[in-house]
Amino acid sequence: MTNGHEHLGPGTAPHAHPQEGAAAAQGLHGHEHRHAEGPAHRHPHHHRVGPTPAAHEHTHATTFEALTYIISPVHALDARAKTVAAIVLVLGIVLSPPARGAEFALLVALLAAVALIARLPLGRLALRSAAVLPFAATIALLAPLQAAGGSWNAGGLMAATDGWVTAWGILSKAWLSASCMLLLAASTRTADLLAALRRLGVPDVFVLLLSFIARYVGVLGDQLRSLRTALASRAPRLRRRTLLHASGSIAGNLFVRSYERGERIHAAMLSRGYTGALPHAASARIGAAEVLSVIVATLSALAVALY
Repeated sequence: MTNGHEHLGPGTAPHAHPQEGAAAAQGLHGHEHRHAEGPAHRHPHHHRVGPTPAAHEHTHATTFEALTYIISPVHALDARAKTVAAIVLVLGIVLSPPARGAEFALLVALLAAVALIARLPLGRLALRSAAVLPFAATIALLAPLQAAGGSWNAGGLMAATDGWVTAWGILSKAWLSASCMLLLAASTRTADLLAALRRLGVPDVFVLLLSFIARYVGVLGDQLRSLRTALASRAPRLRRRTLLHASGSIAGNLFVRSYERGERIHAAMLSRGYTGALPHAASARIGAAEVLSVIVATLSALAVALY
């Protein structure tokens, strides 16, 4: 989703940006600006072509992608360094024993500090990362049962201390790992992240799949919502088995539409010169800040694993 509007300055009239030349005014570019409802951000846009190209119009993403355009030291880091740092930290969390209270608090403090430096909303990130907990809880609830020898009686639960510790480890590791990857996704534009994966040696076919998932998951979600709305408007009293059958029909309809959409997209790409690999931006330079971020992530992972 996007929200389009004209970029206005402190006054009431559209303003120009003296740092940009005439060539930049007619090309796709970005510069820092802010609005009353959010932090400073930068995203690609075109200036209006005409005798007075001072004013320009652009769109703002209203979804999670809008966070990737915020201007911060974390957003400015090379995507390769952020990807390596996030993977190293996740490996340290996953391969270590269940975190104790102090370890968990320090990891949460580290992630919160990164989010604050990146000017990201903590509440929104915490809410989105909590989406992984129901799936992790399904596995975590089996840990005490296994440790108690298959018994759910009071004595078995009292004896299943190790099982509850394991359950805590599953939940905490899942949430911390999801938070790490969420910070990476919120501070890195999708194109930059995909290009970083390609430069890090990830096979092109996987990068291509991820790019299509990132691009069309929202489209499929909108299509599913429209199908459900159509069903509710035509048969609002469906219940139980009839509703289940209708949901199956919706799933089949969505699959057929997705397949047909994929064929049309592939044909359109071939007609535009697609050769099997998507174009990507030029590589950024690895500097001291990127090296420092990887070192901090590595030391944090070692501290968690060896403490």
